[in-house]
Amino acid sequence: MKKVFILFIPLLFISLLSQAQGRDFDGIWSGEISLSNGSTNKITLYIVDNNVYSVTTDEDGDRVKDRQKEVALSKGFGEQLNYVWMNKGGVWTETQGYSMAWINSNKISVYFFRHVSNKDDDSSDDNSDWGYTGNGFLIKE
Repeated sequence: MKKVFILFIPLLFISLLSQAQGRDFDGIWSGEISLSNGSTNKITLYIVDNNVYSVTTDEDGDRVKDRQKEVALSKGFGEQLNYVWMNKGGVWTETQGYSMAWINSNKISVYFFRHVSNKDDDSSDDNSDWGYTGNGFLIKE
């Protein structure tokens, strides 16, 4: 009986993990979100196996995965998928995050945030920061 129990636990764990993501978000998703600062932002995201990538264009004008982010994390669970990236340069550090919820096979809702911090000056250990939020929909291409 003990052997059956020992074999059952890993199988149960694997089964639960496979059910953690309730939807298939794979594809190229694009749209425009309304921002809290009054402007809009066009977004294109490439999603494969719950890995989310920002999209940019190369020197030939072709769309490619943006791999210039120093930290990029994505995680899906149930009907949602979240993507956060971080980058740093000079005196600033930036974080952007996207929380996506499944609407249907061609449409997802997205809530977005951007947060930037800047080192004030060399004589101080203080930072200043700014940011904004947004939301909208992305359509599957």
